[in-house]
Amino acid sequence: MFYKISNIANKDAIERKFHVTFQFPNLYKPLKLIEGLKESTVAIITATEPEKVTYAIWGLLPENFEDNWSVFQDVLNTLNVRIETLQHGSEVYTNALKQRRCVIIATGFYTTLLNKGSVERCHVHLPNFEPFPIAAIFNELSDGFLTCALVLIKANNSFKNIPNISDLKPLVLNDDELNQWLDASTPTDSINTICQNHCSLNFVFEQEYSVT
Repeated sequence: MFYKISNIANKDAIERKFHVTFQFPNLYKPLKLIEGLKESTVAIITATEPEKVTYAIWGLLPENFEDNWSVFQDVLNTLNVRIETLQHGSEVYTNALKQRRCVIIATGFYTTLLNKGSVERCHVHLPNFEPFPIAAIFNELSDGFLTCALVLIKANNSFKNIPNISDLKPLVLNDDELNQWLDASTPTDSINTICQNHCSLNFVFEQEYSVT
């Protein structure tokens, strides 16, 4: 699964790319490695406020959840969610695909591969490390904090050049898909079409280290 991303883009580059402003600009910090299993915060854009960059805890929590993040993640890991799960519904994801879409801003994510009997991790990014949007869904907690999960779809031929043990990939959106994903009026049928006909961006990768 996909539990690590990177975001080394500076604030100005993100604002230019996505035509947004940061809600709390002083909180933003570029990071080479964001580890979802450590209750990390990510920069997101929501369909409810598509002109702003705000922040969410990576790892979706139910809207009425009041216990610690780690308690829920030990029961159900919600760092990412398959599109089929969102389409067929589940208590924690109810109506999320229709009503609570967002994107996580990233400059890279990590896949794994088998090499000479060991598992290695690959850093996948665009050639110029330009920021890109990973499709996600979010919940708002009673205290106003947002939590999110990135969306996974089946890897197809457009992703075949990227080493990847999994048969899944993050749903990274092009400009037209991004506009549809963040438009609250876009029907779920159109969202499903994006997922079914998705073509990967022109990613490159480097093998970085062994997974121990």
